[in-house]
Amino acid sequence: MFRAGNRPFYRLLIAVSVGLTSHFSASAQSSRQFLSHNVPSAVQNLTPKGKLSPEKRLNLSIGLPLRSEEALDHFLLQISDPQSPDYRRYLTPQQFAEKFGPAESDYEAVARFFQTNGFSITAKYPNRVVLDVSGTVADAERVFHTTLRMYPHPREARDFFAPDTEPSVDLPVKIEYVSGLDNYSLPHPKIILREPLTDSTKIIPHAGSWSNGLYAGNDFRAAYLPGIPTNQLSGAGQVIGLLEFDGYYSNDIVKYETEAGLPAVTLTNVPVNGGVSTPGTGNGEVALDIEVAIAMAPGLSKIVVYEAPNPTAWSTVLSVIANDTVNFPKQISCSWGDNAPASPNTTAENLFKQMAAQGQSFFNASGDADAFTSGIPFPSESTNITQVGGTSLSTAGPNGIWSGETTWNWGGGVGSSGGVSGNFALPSWQQGVNMTTNLGSTTKRDVPDVAMTADRILSVSDNGTNYTTAGTSAAAPLWAAFTALVNQQAVAGGKPVVGFINPAIYSIGKSPNYSSCFNDIVTGNNFWSSSTNKFPAVPGYDLATGWGSPAGDNLIDALSGVSDSLAVAPGKGFVTFGAEGGPFTAISETFFLTNCGAVSLNWSLINTSLWLTASATSGTLTPGDGGANVTLSLNPAAFALSPGIYTAHVVFTNQTTHALRDRPFALFVGQQLIQNPGFETGTLSFWAQTGIGSATYNGYNYDFADDGSGTKIAPHSGKSFAAFGASGLMGFISQTVSTVSNQTYLLSFWLNSTNNPFTGHKTTPNQFLAAWNGTILFNRTNIPVIGGWTNLQFFVTATNSASTLQFGGRDDNFYLGLDDVSLVPIPLPTINTAIKNSGGVTFSWYSLSNIQYVVQTSTNLAQTNWMDLSTNIATGSTLTATNPIADPSRFYRVRQLP
Repeated sequence: MFRAGNRPFYRLLIAVSVGLTSHFSASAQSSRQFLSHNVPSAVQNLTPKGKLSPEKRLNLSIGLPLRSEEALDHFLLQISDPQSPDYRRYLTPQQFAEKFGPAESDYEAVARFFQTNGFSITAKYPNRVVLDVSGTVADAERVFHTTLRMYPHPREARDFFAPDTEPSVDLPVKIEYVSGLDNYSLPHPKIILREPLTDSTKIIPHAGSWSNGLYAGNDFRAAYLPGIPTNQLSGAGQVIGLLEFDGYYSNDIVKYETEAGLPAVTLTNVPVNGGVSTPGTGNGEVALDIEVAIAMAPGLSKIVVYEAPNPTAWSTVLSVIANDTVNFPKQISCSWGDNAPASPNTTAENLFKQMAAQGQSFFNASGDADAFTSGIPFPSESTNITQVGGTSLSTAGPNGIWSGETTWNWGGGVGSSGGVSGNFALPSWQQGVNMTTNLGSTTKRDVPDVAMTADRILSVSDNGTNYTTAGTSAAAPLWAAFTALVNQQAVAGGKPVVGFINPAIYSIGKSPNYSSCFNDIVTGNNFWSSSTNKFPAVPGYDLATGWGSPAGDNLIDALSGVSDSLAVAPGKGFVTFGAEGGPFTAISETFFLTNCGAVSLNWSLINTSLWLTASATSGTLTPGDGGANVTLSLNPAAFALSPGIYTAHVVFTNQTTHALRDRPFALFVGQQLIQNPGFETGTLSFWAQTGIGSATYNGYNYDFADDGSGTKIAPHSGKSFAAFGASGLMGFISQTVSTVSNQTYLLSFWLNSTNNPFTGHKTTPNQFLAAWNGTILFNRTNIPVIGGWTNLQFFVTATNSASTLQFGGRDDNFYLGLDDVSLVPIPLPTINTAIKNSGGVTFSWYSLSNIQYVVQTSTNLAQTNWMDLSTNIATGSTLTATNPIADPSRFYRVRQLP
């Protein structure tokens, strides 16, 4: 049979060769895998523009399934359960690969398959979860049995490529996920506003320590770590990792550290997928993440910046971080996300689980588009990382203590994102949370988990430019840096790091210790035109700010498992508001002192404030004795203070261990209560926006903050005002403030009604109203042309501890303007001094500028006929009047005129 020479042998070789190269395809009937979720849903409504060039090279990230995923899930439950013997007994990356990584034989089989089919291997990872390969479009189409076509992007000014059918592959080894077959959704930074600081009048003046009121440097520690010095907790020994899809200018970080008075922290750049040679348009996000992390934890050992070009597969970047045994950051932050909802990235979820198993905390910015309405973009719905929402913070001046927080929401679809996942079930640690008033789900994952400030923040980027920035992109690295302090304390106390913190924070949130550990955000919402009732901030957990922001040492103690034997709750004293001479929104705070140790301790209290009085200044606590209460109260000196902002620190000391528990107080006397009263943020921040005014037309809001460029109306003062342009129906803005029941306040605002400068038409039909706690103060329709700004003033009285001010407006042809809203408590007209001299009797009393007072006299208190002595219009905080008749038998009183 072999007489024909080598010809039959040649044919035999050919047959063997074909058998080898088609090994996988020959068994397609049994080994072909059909992959799902690789065709973006938008494709079905689009007409392709052509095929992707077959020579173009693609970078693909191939994900393999874990071994024993059920065992891994059980392990994650055990390491987060304080009752388990495996509590916080984490794995190393090597141990994780041994226990749960795909088999090495499977990993190598997949590598050989792609190499055989023309791909080059660009990266392998020790955990064997991801294999990075590079090949041509032609190779990809052949291997995955699909065609890659070009489509016009429905929302962005670019084309994208994607498979026209779901891919399949002739491979007996299971593939979990493939990234890189489309570029429909690209990672985008979650930084919202980056405006050069060319005009300080656009920033609220009483906020942060920067010259124009932005928060920077020590402001974050002063607000969230009251009384904790950097020599006690600074992040020493800890490493933060930042996931980035761009680079940064090192000079920007040096400038921020220098101008904010911060030490230089070591930065280590880890290039991913070739790294970033020149910073791009996303460098502002990278710089912001680095800068706020340093501000919160200035003693960090280093910050590791994982720099990947955009686009790079998420699984590639996460694989580098999860397997980085050289730097091994225990706290990681990500302020990037896909720009469209999609199906879960199962490989990325496995990598998140790996980090949790290794004791790494991963924080993700939830997003900046208000409430999610049509799906949640990756990775903001993941159940294996901590989702961080945003707030608008108020402090008692530069480097001042926390005085309040509300949900960050500028209106028009810009604000703290939250919502209900469409893909993930409710995780075990989120069960048992009341979802009635917050409108959350009891069956699906709810986000966010926690929050921190995301508004009015200084950053330096673009190689030397100072910017005002906003976004949950700041809140996530702040939480990562806060966790570095938790881990520093844990390690110093001989405890393991906190790891994935969600089980711990939800346990705290559902416990009696919640109010001592968190600032509960109960005002504001993330409503917008497509979601007009979801989601409100409510007491406890909500889908706008999660459980809230950290409240200092009590949360650090609870998370770290390390604390001094002297425990003091709550974590801060009161923040109180009132008129000169009172009354105030709060007059006392009771602290509960307990002994958590095994032996008795002596405690003492240091109070240097002249306007606070303590019910006790020292004592002894024995273990299990039930603790002791200490009340700090305003004393008469507080009611004699001039208008201003006053702060105090009361320090509880454990005389045995010498540990300190600092509790700050803030007293606002005669201060403006409205936040963003002149709309100088350039937005409607701090104001809840509802009605048709929150809707958009051709991409523009009907109601918005304008600097004059949109309406040609000059603001009454500063650089911005609120323009009401809703048509046909009213648009509303409102703000809820802390008030004193029965206290009277002076409300003042400026209104503008003018011709349309573009057409010359009158502004009618129009309508404008002002309401206080639902009661209409002013409601006019068809307001004529005013020809400028008109001031309106009203006396309003509070009925409880919180009051709501609302404005509504419509103008069918143009805009009505609102500016310089003021709400100031009116002091009680009580006589402070009465001095008899040769010129008669002179009186003085607390007053408020532009309020009219009358001094009356009588010789008989039993009579009701008081005689007017003088009428005065106040011009300052103290007013005087003199009666030339020095009659000691007369009685005097001061009354405020309406």
